[in-house]
Amino acid sequence: MSRYSGRMSHYRYILMDADGTFLDFASTERVAISSLFEHLALPCTDALLESYHKANALCWKEFEEGSIDMATLKDRRFSLFFESNGIDLDAHEAGRLFIRLLASNAYYIDGAQDMLSRLSKDHDIVVVTNGIAEVQRGRLERLDAMKYFHDVVISEEIGVQKPDPRFFDVVLSRLGASRQECLVVGDSLTSDIRGGLDSDIDTLYLHLGRRIDDIDPRIRFHASCYEEMLSIIDADKLDVEDE
Repeated sequence: MSRYSGRMSHYRYILMDADGTFLDFASTERVAISSLFEHLALPCTDALLESYHKANALCWKEFEEGSIDMATLKDRRFSLFFESNGIDLDAHEAGRLFIRLLASNAYYIDGAQDMLSRLSKDHDIVVVTNGIAEVQRGRLERLDAMKYFHDVVISEEIGVQKPDPRFFDVVLSRLGASRQECLVVGDSLTSDIRGGLDSDIDTLYLHLGRRIDDIDPRIRFHASCYEEMLSIIDADKLDVEDE
């Protein structure tokens, strides 16, 4: 059900990324990888963790670029990790267990739940994520977060990923919305923000205190915290009401 009154901000829909925007993936991953290494009888050393993160980052970059699909990513990150460390284990089985562990551990970024509660009162929040469907839906349900969202769009389920403009075409089609009614909010310049820019949708870069340099002038808004983000959206609402 829409919460939009028709006279608020012209941003009826907030197309919001999940991990790093309101979900604390770092905490989820830390717990999951520790449990996985324990199950595989691998020492949880800094060197092995760095090696895994390097393989994982490479695979997600390839996925964003469209050179591999999600099914490949799930196994390939562990294949690369095991091969680079001379580990003789089944990458497919490791990938399956890791996904289950990720799905069962869910954490908000500090202040995110309050932000979602406040924002959802006047806007329809649509989660737009490249994450693995089982992981994302499992974590959202574990946090009882679905009540804040009008829809959840996951790249694995629709067959195209951010930043490809076709991802946002699917979102707009599902909503029956115009580009002018939407605002993309996310923490990734290469995925969320680039996708919004390439789709001619206004964007808000939520960098949560990280230093930003030479920000793309096409990015309409940027915010360093949730309060700043909400103030920007509220200011837009007031501008529209005053017209």
